[in-house]
Amino acid sequence: MQSLHNHTIKALIRDFGGGLVTMPHDSPSARRLAAQLGVESGQLMAELLGSSDWGRALVGEISAEEFDRRVHARYHLPYDASQPSLIFRWFADETLSHELLDLAASLRRPPDFQVAVLSNAATDLEQRILHEKLNILHSFDLVVNSAREGVRKPDPAIYRLTLERLGVAARQAIFVDDMAENVAAAAALGLHAIHFHDQRQAVAAIRGLLGDR
Repeated sequence: MQSLHNHTIKALIRDFGGGLVTMPHDSPSARRLAAQLGVESGQLMAELLGSSDWGRALVGEISAEEFDRRVHARYHLPYDASQPSLIFRWFADETLSHELLDLAASLRRPPDFQVAVLSNAATDLEQRILHEKLNILHSFDLVVNSAREGVRKPDPAIYRLTLERLGVAARQAIFVDDMAENVAAAAALGLHAIHFHDQRQAVAAIRGLLGDR
């Protein structure tokens, strides 16, 4: 029988897009970008993140820059590598989940309690987004980026890789994501999986798992 200590929760693992940060579909930046592409703002997710090129970017087959170049070509837009990418222009009005960030900061005591990001993302996640744009890279003990690992959620391999790098067992980690299939995959491996709907709900669920910590 495992000891109670082995069941102590020692890590919080969170998704990036849709959990740590949200991109409103009706924001001014979304409307501007949609107008540039000649689509409705509600179509941006399907047009940009639903493309086969984005799928290739998520597993590192093409870089974030190559993805941006291809989108520009698809919509017959002039490409200038010195300008912010199309995804960055959409991010202009992103909303950070400050309640989740504050909770994580209050819990973080490495190596006793670690905070990680596990994201299906392109190669620009760590430096250009988390560090340069949002200035929150220092808030995490670990970032696992699908583009750098060549595997994406909900593949069990990327969850196991994250747990291994944190040095914790599945039952010692909380996982938060806005995609139901990613949550289900984490739960199947034994992680305490929370389906993100909004900040208040997610914070309450995390606190419920941690008790009086």
